[in-house]
Formats: sequence, structure tokens, C-alpha cells
Amino acid sequence: MMTIWQNLDNNENKATQIVAQIRALITEQQLQAGDKLPPQRQLAEHLGVTVGTITRAYAQAEKQGLIESKTGSGSYVKAAINYQQQWGSLESSQQHIGLWQNSAFTQARAVHLVPLLQNYAQAGEQLDQPFDNDYSQNLLSQREQVCAWLNQGQQIFNPEQLFFSYGAQHGLNLSLIALQLVGERLLCEELCYPGLITLSKQLNIELKGLSLDQHGICPDSLLRQIEKYRPRALYLTPTLQNPTTAIMPEKRRQQIIDICRHHQVIIIEDDVCGLLPDQRPPTMVEMAPQQVIYLNSFSKGAFKGLRFAYLHVPAHLQTAFNSAIRGSSWNISPLLVDLAVQWIQAGYADQALIEQRRLIGQRAQLLHHHLAGLDYDYQEGGLHCWLRLPASWRCAQFVNAAREQGVELASAEHFVVDNQASPNSVRISLGQADSNLQLDQALAIVANLLKNSPPQSPQIF
Repeated sequence: MMTIWQNLDNNENKATQIVAQIRALITEQQLQAGDKLPPQRQLAEHLGVTVGTITRAYAQAEKQGLIESKTGSGSYVKAAINYQQQWGSLESSQQHIGLWQNSAFTQARAVHLVPLLQNYAQAGEQLDQPFDNDYSQNLLSQREQVCAWLNQGQQIFNPEQLFFSYGAQHGLNLSLIALQLVGERLLCEELCYPGLITLSKQLNIELKGLSLDQHGICPDSLLRQIEKYRPRALYLTPTLQNPTTAIMPEKRRQQIIDICRHHQVIIIEDDVCGLLPDQRPPTMVEMAPQQVIYLNSFSKGAFKGLRFAYLHVPAHLQTAFNSAIRGSSWNISPLLVDLAVQWIQAGYADQALIEQRRLIGQRAQLLHHHLAGLDYDYQEGGLHCWLRLPASWRCAQFVNAAREQGVELASAEHFVVDNQASPNSVRISLGQADSNLQLDQALAIVANLLKNSPPQSPQIF
């Protein structure tokens, strides 16, 4: 294998040349997915460079997605990502039913949206006024109205500490920027939201996973990682955790808050599904408003597709968030925020959430019917379940078998951080299927697969 490596030009950066060679060898298929690269010392001797040069080259190649390092094993060529194959097609069809995307149910929005938009047409010159709003935090009156809706008569959310964003993903991005986490470490659940994994790669943030049990992250794991890495922040989803579905009880939430407060670690509470359960523990921001960045959005029920989200931040971080918004998008579209506020004032947000809960209840019944007796976790109000596969099935094998029968699932590897082992599980989402009938058909296929053993691979002698 050493013969495929070419001599280096002494006038050019040698680590960069080695990365270019790795890319070319992969393109020319002289290196295949899964091939192990030479040990660093062996390649250094062959190319006449220092081990440090090889270390830098391998690190650059990994950042570029060419290879992956496995602790104690070495570096391997990484398989090219085929997102359509992994996650399924973007739209359901008669041939394929998507259960991979953790989306809310699609509800009719036009019947309410058209009259609101017609109001703009009748506003005349008054319509100029919203566009003169140049504040990074948008208008105080808009923040007051959103807080009134969220507070429901309580005093939890403060308009002075509320910010808006273009969906929860943008809000999470703003949080990472405001906390100055670029190039730093961030603690999170060992199985977590794939959008955080994507953002962390883009921002060169090193994720450190925390152990999970049936209640969410374990306090002892959190304490060990804090003492080891001294991080600035912790990201978690305490209600309907993605993908495990766990809902963290109030006592555990308080334990997590106490540890983070003692070590001055800011908590990013992702609560995008938090409005769906009828009963739930108090949010962490209710329990510690100066320790928690709270993130939620309309996407999981109030108005799917509007791309409107809101953040409540500790008072001492307001300046940092104003700066993050200025650097990201200057401000959030005044028209978008105004439309969201009107949607709330008209009662449509509450109506949509009520309907979302009703639809979830229907589909949860289908889930329990088809998966009865199987090893899965589901929580009332949830848009997904976490299915642990029997030992006879490997995760990738099961996902492929389901795909061959027209059902798209999300395998556990999409949620793993910190190079941990991937559990033999899949996430099944209830909201993506176009109808209850489609979901019924898809779940029947999944259940039937699990009742049978996987096809045997031919023996090789």
C-alpha cells in the first residue's frame, strides 16, 4: 500500500500535499471507503517528514470529511455521504413512506393566513411602518405580545430578554456564536439532535457526549465532563429528547441546574417539542432564568413552515445576542415577526397546537398497535419513538430492509457524538407520513420485518 504515496515537493506545505494525495487516491478509487490509512510513523518515514506533519495532515483530512479517526484503532477512509439514501427522499411517494424526518403534521394554514395577508393589502401607507424597524431585538411591543402568550398569566418570560430567529436551527446557531463557542467544547447528550452535530462541524466545535438513562443526561456524567473539560455551555433537550424520547423529571432538572450553576456553565434548553405534551415538568428556564438560554419555535405545531423561533436569554447575555444577530442577519424580518404576532393574537397558534396534539394521539394509537410487545420508548405528545432492534438485526441492515419495502427510517448513527459506539436502534417519526393510512401501512411493514429473521448472508470459505 505504501507504493501509492508520491514524493512531496519541498517548496509547498507538506501537510496540505498529503491531504491532496488522500483526496486524489479516493477519487481514483485507489483508496476505498473503510480502508485503513498507514500508521502515522510509518507514513512519515516513507515520505521523509516528521510525525507531526502526518498528524496535521490527517487532522485536516478529517475536518474535510475524507477520513475518520477511531481511538485506539487508527484512521480510515470515510464513506461518502448519500443523504437521500440515509434519510430518504424529501417527499413521500406511493413507493416510499418517510418515517425519518421528525416533522410536525401538516395542517391547513391558508384558510387563516389569507385573511391576515389581505390585511396587509388594505393597510396602505401604514405598511411602511414595520419595515422601519431596524432593531436587532425587534420591537418591544412584539416581544411583549409573544411573552404574554408564553407566560399564560405567569411571569416567566421577560420581553427585555426575548429574541427572535429564523427557526430553531438559526436560534441555536445564534446561541453558539453569542457564547463564543467557535473552536471550543460543548457538552450535550451522547445521542442528540443531528442539527447540532452539523452546526458543530461548521463552527469547529467539539461535542462531548454525556451518558443517558431513562430520565435524560446523568448528573454524575455531567460533573465528570465539567471537571475534565471546563466547558462554557451544555446543550440538552429535557422534554421529548431527540432521539430517545426521554422527559427529564423536575428533580433531575434541578440537579443539572445546580451542577451547572456551581461551575458557571450556561444551559441551552432546546424545547421545540415542549408545548406538545398535556403534562410536563417546568422548563429549566422557569427554574433558573439567569442560567438558561431557552429555545423554541413554531415548527412543531403552531405554524409549520413559517421559520419563526424565539429565545429567552439571561440578562447578562443580551449584548452578546444583539451582536450575534447583527453579525448573522442584522435583524429578523419585521414582516415575519409581525405575521407571527398576528397569528398568536388571532388564536391560530393555540388552535394549531390543539389540533397537533389530537393528531399525535391518533398516530400514537397506531404505533402502540403495531409495535406491541417490541422494545421501544414513546412519550405522550411525542412526534417520534425510539425502537431498539433485536440482536438478530443490525441497524444498517434493518434500515436497508425497510427501505427495500418502501419505508424510510433514521438509523442511530445520525445521533451519535464524540465517536461513541452507535446503539442498535432506529428512530421512527410519526408526523412525516401524509396520512394515518400511510403510517398504518409503514408501521405494519416495520412490525412484520421484526417478526422475521434477516436474510442470511452467503458463507465465504
